[in-house]
Amino acid sequence: MCTFLNGFAMKGLTFFGIAAVLALAATAFAEPESGKVTVAVGDVQAIAEDGAATPVKAGDKVAVGTTIKTGAESRAVVVITARSAIRISENSEVVIETVDEAAKPSQVMIDLKDGSLGALLKPNAAGELDFKVRTPSGVAAARGTFYAVAVKDGKAYAQVKEGRVEIIPDPEN
Repeated sequence: MCTFLNGFAMKGLTFFGIAAVLALAATAFAEPESGKVTVAVGDVQAIAEDGAATPVKAGDKVAVGTTIKTGAESRAVVVITARSAIRISENSEVVIETVDEAAKPSQVMIDLKDGSLGALLKPNAAGELDFKVRTPSGVAAARGTFYAVAVKDGKAYAQVKEGRVEIIPDPEN
């Protein structure tokens, strides 16, 4: 069973830290480029669908289907769409599953396999963006907010800074 918490302070996942790094990505919202890495610190790898691993650096683009893995004391910020960015924390594994900006609203699905990530969505983008983070126990769906999701030992946790996040449990768990 999954436990989602609103207002839960997770070690290494403070909103202050996430906000500071995502603030660096905020200027990238002006450029509508999907999957652009704006920050890559430490051991950050992109693993293509064919299994090929490549080190990631700022300025790299990340294709849909790519897995991003971060090592110890490592992190990455990826601008997914002109209205959304994610900050991937250390020791995390994330798959960029879906990015469809042609859909109305635009569709984004991020699959958090392990670790934690923060999501920053442009305020008032509720009608423009359907942004979701899949975890092993369910999906956290948000509309114009700032929130974090973590997976530890197969359990998922969500923390909402502002706005609204709908938790959709996985019926198989």
